[in-house]
Amino acid sequence: MRLLPTLVAVAAAMVGIGAAMADDASQPMSTPQGTPEMFGTWTVTKVLCSDCQGRKTPEIGTQIVISDDSFNDPFSTNCATGASYPNRQLPWLSAIKLFKLPKGAHALASPKGTITDARLNCDDGPYARVLFIGQDRAIYIYEGEDYLIERAKTP
Repeated sequence: MRLLPTLVAVAAAMVGIGAAMADDASQPMSTPQGTPEMFGTWTVTKVLCSDCQGRKTPEIGTQIVISDDSFNDPFSTNCATGASYPNRQLPWLSAIKLFKLPKGAHALASPKGTITDARLNCDDGPYARVLFIGQDRAIYIYEGEDYLIERAKTP
């Protein structure tokens, strides 16, 4: 019966990865160039998840560095050269539904606003998904947990 908990954990991880790579074919990604709002040092300031109560959050303080040709992502991979950032604009309410964002994330942007949905790609492979919500804030989508990241701020 030890196999059952392992299978449940693997299934949960796959659901999270699926959410991170979710797409809406009606709104395809644009060219792979990033935009200035994406670049800089981003720090995890909050963990956003439905079941976070009482959970330790060692991710807080972790930094992700994104530049025009490279990124350093401690949750996924580092890309020394050849990074690209396919992106698109999405209505905030559509992003909430598409990525199944937890309630704690809903008030981070205006219900009538739009956000930039971007992939962190290296050598044409997607490694992560970030929703840039404006005001130097973004949501890094990661395996069933979402992290609020803020540019040039530390917790």
